[in-house]
Amino acid sequence: MSNLAFSLWLGSGIFLIAIEFLVPGLVMMFVGLGALTVALGMHLGYIDGVLQQYTTFFIGSIIYLLTLRFLVLRFVPAENRKENIDEDEEVMGSIVEIVADINSGESGRVEHSGSTWQARAEGNQTILKGEQVKIIGRDNITWIVQKT
Repeated sequence: MSNLAFSLWLGSGIFLIAIEFLVPGLVMMFVGLGALTVALGMHLGYIDGVLQQYTTFFIGSIIYLLTLRFLVLRFVPAENRKENIDEDEEVMGSIVEIVADINSGESGRVEHSGSTWQARAEGNQTILKGEQVKIIGRDNITWIVQKT
């Protein structure tokens, strides 16, 4: 066993695990564990060649990453929270003004959030410019509206 190689693997393992605290993501820790596995194998006399060192490092790191990472993520909740990003939910029920007539079976335009949008009346209604309507749905990029 080369003392220099052992020291490099041991130092690299400790360094990589310490870096995990600066760059969170639960990857560097398991790569560091792979390096520490090589150092332990060298210390116990199971690993002595360079090819064995790198093979043990790569296989060990992959095994740690694929198994332990998912276990840790399952039991340690993440601090980020997923918000409801459905913008339609906020818009439904809004009262908007017609800026271009909506004729029976055709599209017109409504003003919402400082912009005009294509709109279609529910059923076969005709709604004239200037009238107030309620947004009740959406079909692709067309708002579905009804008279209030």
